[in-house]
Amino acid sequence: MSWPFSGSRLALILRRLRGRFGISAPQVSVRTQVPWHLRILGILAVFGFAAGLAWWAYDTGLRTAGFEQRESGELLDELRVANGKLEEEAGSLRSLLTASESSLQIERASQKLLSEKNSALVDENSKLREELAVFERLTKMESMRDNEVALDQLNVRMDALPGHYRFSFLIALQGARRGKETRLNLQILVTPRGGASGAKIALPRQQENDPAQYEIMMRNFRRIEGKFVLPVGVTPSGVEIRILEAGVLIASKYITL
Repeated sequence: MSWPFSGSRLALILRRLRGRFGISAPQVSVRTQVPWHLRILGILAVFGFAAGLAWWAYDTGLRTAGFEQRESGELLDELRVANGKLEEEAGSLRSLLTASESSLQIERASQKLLSEKNSALVDENSKLREELAVFERLTKMESMRDNEVALDQLNVRMDALPGHYRFSFLIALQGARRGKETRLNLQILVTPRGGASGAKIALPRQQENDPAQYEIMMRNFRRIEGKFVLPVGVTPSGVEIRILEAGVLIASKYITL
């Protein structure tokens, strides 16, 4: 069925109005016009509120956890002061420890020195007792004549260097000689190993380094110690100690090595 006015101008106008304002018309939103400066203020207010809310939450969290800034600063200052005191105390303890170690080292060195001196004194005392016993034994010998000299404890041993030897013996004056200043001379006769009796070496020699050791000054009793050097390749099989007075033999003693 067709209307007589469907193609008329009025019908076209009506269709346009129904399409714009009818059910099928496009949706239209109504907005209130707001000035731009008010919009900016609103945005700033929102950001400020959000920042304040965040700071409040942060501060509340610090207080809740016990990390309030001022209290933390005060605690840090106290810790610095305590650390400084501990460092000073540690320095004092280190100084005391160094002083104690030095004192301990000095004490140990002193103890070692005293121990060495004590050992030396013990050895010397033992040697003196031995020499005294020998002297007493020599003075009781009835076979000695008034003008004779007694020898005892003759000892000859190798030194550190090849060809070098050390000797020691005890000498005592007897009878009328005792207590008088006496000047004697020492002579050493060395018998080389494997040599003939005429090949003995008499000391001191002209090239002797210490001729003074062959001169003896004494009154009663004395220990004589010295050293001699033999030619290269010479090994002694025996050593004889001779005591001379004005070139005359008055005592001798022989030791086999």
